[in-house]
Amino acid sequence: MRLRNLFTLLLSATAVTAADPANCNTSDKKRTGSDFVLREKPVNGNVASLSSYFKAQGKIVSVADVFDDGNHQMTTNSAGHRVWESKPDFDDLNTAKWVPQGISSTADALDVGIYQGKDGWVVSWHNADDTSARVTFVDKATGKYRHVLLVYPHAADDFRPVPVHAGGIVWYGNTLWVVDTKNGIRIFDLDNVWRVDDGDDVGKKSGGGYSAAGYRYVIPQLLWYEWTPSFNFQFSYVSLDRSSTPDSILVGEYRADSDAYPIRMAKWDLDYTTRRLKTDSANLAKATWAYCVNIERMQGAAAVDGKIFISRSNGASGNGDIWGWTPAAPGPEDFSYDKRTKEMYTATEHVGKRYIVKFKASSVNF
Repeated sequence: MRLRNLFTLLLSATAVTAADPANCNTSDKKRTGSDFVLREKPVNGNVASLSSYFKAQGKIVSVADVFDDGNHQMTTNSAGHRVWESKPDFDDLNTAKWVPQGISSTADALDVGIYQGKDGWVVSWHNADDTSARVTFVDKATGKYRHVLLVYPHAADDFRPVPVHAGGIVWYGNTLWVVDTKNGIRIFDLDNVWRVDDGDDVGKKSGGGYSAAGYRYVIPQLLWYEWTPSFNFQFSYVSLDRSSTPDSILVGEYRADSDAYPIRMAKWDLDYTTRRLKTDSANLAKATWAYCVNIERMQGAAAVDGKIFISRSNGASGNGDIWGWTPAAPGPEDFSYDKRTKEMYTATEHVGKRYIVKFKASSVNF
């Protein structure tokens, strides 16, 4: 099948079939969206109690404050890519401890493209053993950036690291959505960015106060969308589609072998008034669309005006591809779209080749 025919089918198909959602070895690749179900779990009450403490201490800061407190500097290379800081005492470009994954921006956060007066990106990273995740706020104008640790409040007076791969991220209003590979999507509260004290541990300190492995700021997990079906679905990446009505998220799977595993995408509708998924009376969010794509090594995808842009990795030794089709950046990951400039952004992951890359959406042929 030609690529343009594939992408046309992906979003134009409307027929509902009873095809097995866990099996992609069929001629008809459409799947019933309502088979892909997430359950909204209750809001984490520990966020409120911890927030009361940090508010009393004067240590709740805004996202704009984090942007203004950038302590590292991106540069721009000859290709126009933004490059992470690389110095003898600090090296995001080459470190094996942390790996960049997902990308979103203020253009996702609000339709006007500016959040609290800032125009910037947010990038997710996982550590080497997926025991912790962080996000990075990058000011587009200055290139300055600051890492912030994601935390899970597990008690009324304590929090711990979030053990996820953080393969994809979406900034939507005052919430930050991070995919949890096997389990669904975690939502973090940008109205509660807490400034913590110095210290190597994460959480409550024995002598009072809180620390976060040397990070100055933390963002707490507010709620969780739990994957409920008996069949497996890999939450590898996520992107926001503001061109749909209503707004929606697109989630897809990274798989290296389409013969061994199904490779699918699904879309869920959003409620912009609550910054949550649309759910029924049982707190279930059912996808509105699902499809067997079966493109191996997909690292990210974004839907814009009825078209899907897909990034595919080809390993650390070779450049990745942007399907539609055009050669792209080394190890492309998640996608984010800015309708103001009609540009797509991706974050690349390979050591020594870690960039924020932009390209015109019109440069991708369908």
